[in-house]
Amino acid sequence: MSPRTAVAPEPLKDRLIAAVLAIAATRGIDQATMREVAKEAGVSVGSVQYYCRTKDEMLLIACQHVVDRIMKRGQAVPRDGSVGSAIRAYAVEFLPLDDARAAEQRVYLAFAARASVTPALAQIQHTLTARLRSDCAAAFRLARERGEGHGEFDAEAAARATVAIIDGLVLHLLTDPAGMSAAEAVEVLDSHLSRYVDIGREATD
Repeated sequence: MSPRTAVAPEPLKDRLIAAVLAIAATRGIDQATMREVAKEAGVSVGSVQYYCRTKDEMLLIACQHVVDRIMKRGQAVPRDGSVGSAIRAYAVEFLPLDDARAAEQRVYLAFAARASVTPALAQIQHTLTARLRSDCAAAFRLARERGEGHGEFDAEAAARATVAIIDGLVLHLLTDPAGMSAAEAVEVLDSHLSRYVDIGREATD
């Protein structure tokens, strides 16, 4: 009889982050108290306090985790094909077009709203937005260099508009799904990007 392979337990910190995100996605960020997080993770409040001295510190760690996860997925988008198609695929990846991304973006919106009154969260939000703008601007400049752009345009301005549109679409898709469907959101994004580059149609939503 072959021995069973031991399964390493999930690290406590990861369990706590998962608990925060689960509560924020289903019940709202205000319900993510240290006591509720401990209950969700199946640990003692003392275990939570071992990693996070306060609720704000706990939320900061969870927020950074969400941002890192969002950016990692964006960076994993294939860069083959035209620059425009890569920009489109990158942008679409941030839209809540499936259950996993919807849950993730609900948490992100909750953190973004709290960032308006929490400087530490605001800094994480700024870093994410700045990275998105930088990535988009670099891609738009590359499209122009390769002759794939539609005439002359300011890459930085196009990037700022693109990130603002993505944020707006995320908000509408999550808060007013009856007013904007996933297909309509992608159509809005495509219409915007097509002003600058040939986006192609091979990208998968």
